[in-house]
Amino acid sequence: MEEVLEVIELENMQCNVCGEQTFQERAGFYYCVECGTQKDHIRAVDLTADENFNENPGGRYASRTIRQPKETAKADDDEITSWEFYNYVLRGFVQELLNMGAKPELKLMTLQVWAAYMGRMEVAFCRTNENGLPKLNVRALHRDARIIYNRKRLKLKRGKKARAVGDPNDDRAKFRLWNKTKRNLDASGYSQAGGPSESEGEPSLNLQWSLYARKSLKRQMPLKHLDKHSKDSKSSMSCHELRPKAKELQYFDRNMFCLNITKLYVILGIALNMVEDDIQLTDLLRFIDEEHLSKRCLLNYLPEKVAAKGKALFKDMEFGNHKDKCTYKFLRQHVGYMSRYINLSHFQKPNLHSLAERYILELGLPSRLVKYVGSLIDLYPPSFFNAMGPHTYPRYEARTMAYILYAMKLLFGLDDVKEQKISESAAKINEQLLEDKGSEAPLLFVFTEWMQFVDIRKVIVSHYNQTFAHRFGVATQIGRKVDDILAKERKEKEQGYNYDEVQGTPAMQRQHENLTHIIETMLKEHFGESSQESVDKVHIEFQPSLTPAHSYFKRILLQASRPDGADISLRIPDCMHVDHAQRDLDPFVLETNELSNRLSQLGLSMRVEEVACQEDFQNVGLFRPLQHIRSVKREFRANTDIKTETWLGELKVKEKRPDFRFFQPTGTYGTRYLNRINKHYGRRERLEVNNPYWEITKTPTYLLKVDDKEVLLDTLSSLQTFKEGNMEPLKVPLDLPRRHLERRTICEEAEKDEEDARTMDTNEEPSSPEELLLRVSNFDCWLLHGYISTMRESDKRELRQLFPCSFRWLLETCAATIGVSWTVLYEQLLILEVMFHHSIGDWSNHRELLCIQHTNQRKDIRTLARTYKEFW
Repeated sequence: MEEVLEVIELENMQCNVCGEQTFQERAGFYYCVECGTQKDHIRAVDLTADENFNENPGGRYASRTIRQPKETAKADDDEITSWEFYNYVLRGFVQELLNMGAKPELKLMTLQVWAAYMGRMEVAFCRTNENGLPKLNVRALHRDARIIYNRKRLKLKRGKKARAVGDPNDDRAKFRLWNKTKRNLDASGYSQAGGPSESEGEPSLNLQWSLYARKSLKRQMPLKHLDKHSKDSKSSMSCHELRPKAKELQYFDRNMFCLNITKLYVILGIALNMVEDDIQLTDLLRFIDEEHLSKRCLLNYLPEKVAAKGKALFKDMEFGNHKDKCTYKFLRQHVGYMSRYINLSHFQKPNLHSLAERYILELGLPSRLVKYVGSLIDLYPPSFFNAMGPHTYPRYEARTMAYILYAMKLLFGLDDVKEQKISESAAKINEQLLEDKGSEAPLLFVFTEWMQFVDIRKVIVSHYNQTFAHRFGVATQIGRKVDDILAKERKEKEQGYNYDEVQGTPAMQRQHENLTHIIETMLKEHFGESSQESVDKVHIEFQPSLTPAHSYFKRILLQASRPDGADISLRIPDCMHVDHAQRDLDPFVLETNELSNRLSQLGLSMRVEEVACQEDFQNVGLFRPLQHIRSVKREFRANTDIKTETWLGELKVKEKRPDFRFFQPTGTYGTRYLNRINKHYGRRERLEVNNPYWEITKTPTYLLKVDDKEVLLDTLSSLQTFKEGNMEPLKVPLDLPRRHLERRTICEEAEKDEEDARTMDTNEEPSSPEELLLRVSNFDCWLLHGYISTMRESDKRELRQLFPCSFRWLLETCAATIGVSWTVLYEQLLILEVMFHHSIGDWSNHRELLCIQHTNQRKDIRTLARTYKEFW
């Protein structure tokens, strides 16, 4: 029997090779009449039904349909794994940082760190992978297993509700049965022998696990049983779960092998440090908080075809289980974890001088402080050696800010009395300088006026930036917070793709309209304005900056100075237009020649007086947290027969154990231990004597000729010996440190002695109206030392109350400027103070030899110095 060939034309179908629309049927398949290419996505299906199928007359029923099966999802370019997704996002983050002013080398360095991480994860850049496919790691996503190894996920079968069984001979029931049989036949891929089947797909591969994943899964099952799970392509084995729960993993495994947004932040932090960029770890954290780097705009970094499926993509990536923001403690800790995981040897120390200059500009302090802080850094440059290990990220930003805080503590005391006296005297001299209108010389720096300036600047900037307000702890109106949320949502709507999906179906569109109406009603009721009225308000868009407080405030001043600046909601006081960074700080470091000459031109004279620190802080002592005594596990039984009065009486008798205590550094070592110290020190001296390259000579004595008299150099103070312009290191030792640099003559010293003989009160105003008094610091400061790292949070709050108000304010302001807690900054300040006050033995010869006091017989001071010396 000859086969009858049917030639037909199919609508909206054409050959993929030649474009012909006429096809020829053969054995249920259609072939192009022009080139003979088979059309894979269409075939003819015969459906038959016997005459007794539905008990209706008419004999045998037959039909012939042309069915176009549904296209199966293919692993094409639209399907990307989690590593490819985060690779796109990381590239977008790097481009954002480059637009902010990062170094061009950041792109290559980020690629190297990312490649090292992927290599350790055995995903890419790994030589041990034979098949060339990425290996699955701990907590691997089902999406990756499906795309790479074609592994199907077992669908959970939900129990159907029991329905009442109808009559099986019912015509409607038979018709439903016939339709079900028809659908099953169409989906079964029925074809003749030799024809392709629709149910055939790509073959599944055995799952490959990384080394760390096999170690983790080995705790749950033997490796042979794990291989059986790896070969189970349909996930039919339900005896074990291949994704262990997060609580079952160790902290390092849970956070290192789980790829998320925070891992990209960690990689960027390491790359920024490696290229020695100006963007530090705290700056990166601030960019994240201000949402310059955020998951709101992730779809912009993806290709258009992939971004079109953003909602389903985020669901597969399990974005709801991860946070896109982190704290400084979390980020710094995970930078150390990552560096250890990729075998990073050390971190790069940034330029502390430029970092200090940036922080001083951010705080609005005079530029002369940069030179003073730089001299402290150069005095004994920190090595940032950490006894906790080489992979612990040093606190570069906090140490630099601690230098600034220490310098302000030396210059102004910060004991609530000393800085007030210095500020009052400087303010009176400024009043006299303002009378000279023709002079363009700067005024003196007034500490109290600068404090007021910084406080008002916090409030003004916080009014337009909620992230800034949260960082500095400034309370703002709830309406401003709502406006900030609406502005971020509107920005996300303009840049994102997911809002198009919300309007997909009519039901979702109606739901979105209802939610929008509810929110509009709530805004109108609680704040008296709608979202559109909120948009019409004055919103200032701040660009990312390394000095946010300084740049944002300049941006607000610029907005207020424009012709349309009358619409600004805040009134800026006149005192905020003063630039304290241009004030004169030289007289406070005892460089008073220029100021004296300016006052002499006005017919005024100036007397400089040093102000000592309060004595109350000298006798506080060291603080030490008490060790927590672990309670013994024993059985406790409640006394049900006790009376209320007896129970309250027992509570009053029990004394509350103090959190931490102060003690005087009076502890000494025993005689046996002191002999051992002296013995080791003597052995060291003998080795140095025998070393030809080390010469220890006796300190020579020098005689100076003063008023035709020879006087020993050691008997003179630094005020008599050194001039103001001479800042070079000396070749002779001194009993007193060279910190007083004001030029005084012997006659002035004699006049001072005469004034002391008259017992004049130093707090009184100068007797002569033409003489001005300038009070400066004696470069001595109060010390409150102890072990802060082992203290509890309640102890730290109690310690905070012991600080003077001015020091507490400056400590919290500096800590908020760099985005760390005040305890972190105070710990770095303790490292500086302990090194400068308790550890350095010979200040006169520090340029050639900096000797640490190893033979200090004071037990408490020596223990404290040895503890903090390990973090220098």
